Amino acid sequence: MSRLRREQKQVPPAPQRLPLRWAVIAIVSFAAGLVGYVVGGPVSAIVVATTVVGVAHKVLD
Repeated sequence: MSRLRREQKQVPPAPQRLPLRWAVIAIVSFAAGLVGYVVGGPVSAIVVATTVVGVAHKVLD
């Protein structure tokens, strides 16, 4: 025997937003990358920005 079930309205969950710390990490890494670019060029900027993102993520976690 089958049971009749009421249809349940499913409300989709609100999209998750990035926490404020990622905005801080992005701003700090951009600034460090800019300084790295001025001092050593584009390769230096990429290395510095990537390093700052990794370290800031670990420190602010």
